[in-house]
Amino acid sequence: MSKSKKIVHEVAAILGISRSWINKYTVVTVIFIVWVMFFDKHNMFAVQRIKSNMAKLEMEKESLNEEIAQALKDLEDLKYNKEKFAREKHLMHLENEEIILIEQNSKK
Repeated sequence: MSKSKKIVHEVAAILGISRSWINKYTVVTVIFIVWVMFFDKHNMFAVQRIKSNMAKLEMEKESLNEEIAQALKDLEDLKYNKEKFAREKHLMHLENEEIILIEQNSKK
């Protein structure tokens, strides 16, 4: 038995597969898959990191959209009722008035 056939036979025995599966095409394919999964610029670790970063950015986008909606609502209040907006948001008052703040604890 030649040395290369002996190596193929030993590798097939170690991997538990048929000797007919070990040829240059399968070896190159396996090497390519390993290279892409671990050593390439866009390996599986980088993809996972990008996915987690994307999820975090999506949550941030949602919170910013909520803030924008609140700001637009405040702008609408400011356009039509400036006194109410100034009193509620900035706690402004007239000279002869007092402000009493009542805090409410909200349960979630």
